[in-house]
Amino acid sequence: MKAIVREGRGKDLSNMKVRELPEPKPQKGQVIVKMAAARINPADLSLMKGMPGLKFTSPQIGGIDGAGTILESGDGTSPWKAGDKVFVYRKFSDIGTWAEKISIPSDWIAKIPESMELRSAGSISLNLTTAYDCLQELQPETGEKILIHGAGGGVGFMAILLSKAMGLRIFANCSSRDFEKLKQAGISNLIDYKRENFEDVLREEKMDYILDVIGGDTLIRSIRMKPKVVVSTAYSEVNKLHKAGIEFPAILKWIMKLVMSKYPKTAREHSVELIGQITGPNGKLTNQASALISPFASLVKTGILLSIEQIEKEGFPAKSLGNVISF
Repeated sequence: MKAIVREGRGKDLSNMKVRELPEPKPQKGQVIVKMAAARINPADLSLMKGMPGLKFTSPQIGGIDGAGTILESGDGTSPWKAGDKVFVYRKFSDIGTWAEKISIPSDWIAKIPESMELRSAGSISLNLTTAYDCLQELQPETGEKILIHGAGGGVGFMAILLSKAMGLRIFANCSSRDFEKLKQAGISNLIDYKRENFEDVLREEKMDYILDVIGGDTLIRSIRMKPKVVVSTAYSEVNKLHKAGIEFPAILKWIMKLVMSKYPKTAREHSVELIGQITGPNGKLTNQASALISPFASLVKTGILLSIEQIEKEGFPAKSLGNVISF
């Protein structure tokens, strides 16, 4: 089978090459999935550069998420059956979805809505799970207000669709180029981050929650708005690293806490609960999220497709982030 493997450290995907590898064999508790598509995520770029404490296999297949169709299970006891169409999402310590076929634990996969095209599903698996995990941390109630930063991006847009399904009042902070997409999703409270300060626009609106994917000054300013809770994917709580299969040395964890200490400090000063979000594969969680976004399946767009044959012939384009590999 064809797979995209890491052949050395690199700042981009130039170190990734298409190679012929043996097909995976089903193991106990796992299923074999024929991959349809996988998105190129920021996490994929970071992983291919190398991370402290991360050990690569040889050969190391790239990719952390995607979607495909189950071919078989390892022991016949899995609730999944051949032909089921599923989201897939792996741990950082067990990457490998950029291949025509993969073997993956059966509790790391989730059912794709029947109305969603497979390649579209392959473009949202990580983002959908991350967004839902964030919202589960908040435990919002119908009618409560939420401000979502980066609302036109991967995690942000999934958070928009999930928040809408949950009956929340949504305020979206994003680029004006994403306004049309958000209007199609029924969002009318739109803030152009390039022209407006979200805290000025929302001066008369008391937010219950803020979901942040930006970090830095945006996260600090969000905390100062004094919502009940701020959840941020840009603020990492080291005690949650295990969810993604990350085991950093103690000294590195200490450095991370030191670098990010300004965020919890600001939260304490303003009596705001701050949650740093790290997400890993969780089939149960993704199944719940999948059911919620099912009515909005038509709003999930695949984006630019790169076939594995094209990558084999030409390599990855210079700007690959956000593109979707098709198999």
